[in-house]
Amino acid sequence: MPHSTSKHKFAFGQQVHHKLFDYYGVIVAVDTCYKGDDQWYEMVARSRPPKEKPWYHVKKADGSQTYVAERNLEINPVTNN
Repeated sequence: MPHSTSKHKFAFGQQVHHKLFDYYGVIVAVDTCYKGDDQWYEMVARSRPPKEKPWYHVKKADGSQTYVAERNLEINPVTNN
């Protein structure tokens, strides 16, 4: 997917680092905006990231999967020089 027409910063398969919780993972899916339920958002998304910005399904190094707002991710500096 060309980045010039994309509204999201990261792409499927890209390795990323979570800035707040200091873990690494791989993007496995991208949502153009928040697609979770309000209850999960209220309980888990404590920093209240914007729902109208991209959110990512991230497979963590331990094999678990999580849902992360774009603003909390950065390119993994070790693998994406």
